[in-house]
Amino acid sequence: MDRRRLLSIRSLGTALAAGVLTTVVAACGSSTTGDSGSATSSSSAPVTVAGSVVSTAGSSNEAQIVVPDVIAAEWSALGSGNGVEWVAVAGDGTTTTAPVAVADGDAATAFAAKLNAHQAEQPGRDALAGLDAIASPAGAPVWVFSPLLDTAGALDMNQLAFDQSPPDVVTAVTAAGALPNLTGRDVNFVVTPVAGQQNALSDAQVGYQHAIWEGVATAAGASKVTFYDGTGTGAGTGTIPVVATPDPSDKISSEGSGPTRTCTLPTPALFLPNEATLIDKQATLTALGDCVGTVDPTTKITVQGHTAAVGGGDPQGAVDLSTQRATEVAALLQEVGVPGENITSVTGLGDSAPLVQPASDPGNRAVVVTFTTTG
Repeated sequence: MDRRRLLSIRSLGTALAAGVLTTVVAACGSSTTGDSGSATSSSSAPVTVAGSVVSTAGSSNEAQIVVPDVIAAEWSALGSGNGVEWVAVAGDGTTTTAPVAVADGDAATAFAAKLNAHQAEQPGRDALAGLDAIASPAGAPVWVFSPLLDTAGALDMNQLAFDQSPPDVVTAVTAAGALPNLTGRDVNFVVTPVAGQQNALSDAQVGYQHAIWEGVATAAGASKVTFYDGTGTGAGTGTIPVVATPDPSDKISSEGSGPTRTCTLPTPALFLPNEATLIDKQATLTALGDCVGTVDPTTKITVQGHTAAVGGGDPQGAVDLSTQRATEVAALLQEVGVPGENITSVTGLGDSAPLVQPASDPGNRAVVVTFTTTG
């Protein structure tokens, strides 16, 4: 798979036999994370790797990691002497791997401290790169600790903008050869709470986030996908930027003056992913009402729906969706007092007429209302 990654396994002794990775680590299962994000270990007792833990580097915009009791119990059930490979993903998407004992005593608590010590030094997050780097025995379980708000790679949430259809995302990731190999694995996502300047996700956005990651993991061969809500409170110190979370109350822009003006409504702020259903109708009506301004009998109004270009997407589906959303906005205009006879055209253009370049830019996911007054 053509993905940039740095995979290193460091220990005092390493043996690979019968498809099981066995590495010598400290009897307490300790490892440390250095300034570069690399993990090292010292040893006196062998640990059999029986699963993988992926974690993205922490930041001031997310809470610190707390290992849920149910997962600590799963690690304990691996049996004495067993552990996991820890795949730590740095801000630039590179990965380092180290063995960690997790089944004995307070090993889970000690491991959580190591996870939280790994803070981003480069501004980025790429949990998908961590899944691509796992090397534990085939079929072994995987636990992922991350906000799942990637800012790089195939699942960059700034590009997906909480709007691109999850099935289209999975198709695009598959077409790009970016799917990890998760065949037969149980994949467990522990979603770290947001903190700092990162806005909390709405219920609809959480549902979208889960659909994206479950779809990708399932397409990659996972036998089971489970999500856990993280419970951390204190924020980290790394430098990962926030991910934009559209708000329908303040993102409708109005441009132009005189006889012609336009209102651009970014659809991620308004509609559920891949639907023409409004997230918050009242907030949208309020913002749209401020945008409309004065309409007289000579004002002609056109409503055009647009989508961003998506590799491997469905062009006719994009046209249909943009038409449905334009139609919904036309109905909203009448609810804020615009006479229906002033609306002369309602069309969906899909990705055929991008508003900005490149055509894949999320800014193209919009409904544009143009007011032209001739009187």
